[in-house]
Amino acid sequence: MRAIFAEIFSAILAYPCEMAIKSYFTEHPESAGESYGEHFMVAMSMSRQLLGAGLAAAVHALLPNFHETTASERIHSLAHCLETGNRDAITPLRKVPCRDTLRQAS
Repeated sequence: MRAIFAEIFSAILAYPCEMAIKSYFTEHPESAGESYGEHFMVAMSMSRQLLGAGLAAAVHALLPNFHETTASERIHSLAHCLETGNRDAITPLRKVPCRDTLRQAS
């Protein structure tokens, strides 16, 4: 990914500007100990999980007997994953990441 950005912008922009663009895309992910691609996957998986929690809360608002704890469980679970640094558990394939770890911690 970095190489693609470098090729595109190196022909157009001067070297200092190119470094600023590269830094823009890599500074925060590196502070989290991740590459841009790894950070992208975690952030997108987190986004999907939160979108699902929001939709469950909307259904619960309309139909109170449905999804009584889905949104809060998912949000608590995601927070626990981030607090413990278990970012690998935040994947698009698991419905509620860290659920087992969260139960053990409480």
